[in-house]
Amino acid sequence: MGDIRLFVSHAHKDRDIAVALVDAVEAAMVPKARILCTSHPNREYREPENEDVSEHLRVHLTDSPCVLGVLTPNSVKSPWCLFELGGAWALASRTFPLLAGGLSKESLPAALKGYDAAQLTKPEEITKVLTDLSQALDWPLTIESAQKAIDHLVEVVRRSTWS
Repeated sequence: MGDIRLFVSHAHKDRDIAVALVDAVEAAMVPKARILCTSHPNREYREPENEDVSEHLRVHLTDSPCVLGVLTPNSVKSPWCLFELGGAWALASRTFPLLAGGLSKESLPAALKGYDAAQLTKPEEITKVLTDLSQALDWPLTIESAQKAIDHLVEVVRRSTWS
């Protein structure tokens, strides 16, 4: 398995945010085949058809050294998202909590309270996460090429509604 290096944990209701986040990561540093994002419309980011989704997620979460956790009012109510983040915590994966929808560092699940969380409405915090992620994964970074994608991500987050 081992091809996936970055696991994007998110609520499917936050699909647009997850897609914009993947676009920003890809624009900054990495080919899409190295990222797992289950709600992305492009099949290259998702589990293969006719494969057990639960097993696919377990295997790739285990293999991924880094996890981007999109934390919104939707995801903190999702047992799957909390399960994925708990799995990343147990595996000691490098986890980057990304906050939106009015959530703050105080909103983080207990196991992530000490983590440096970034607001997805602040381009400078997204840039810092991308820089840290590139170092953690040893992927070359060209942040200048990602600025348009970062700005788009911020706009998607600002337009999002929380149910």
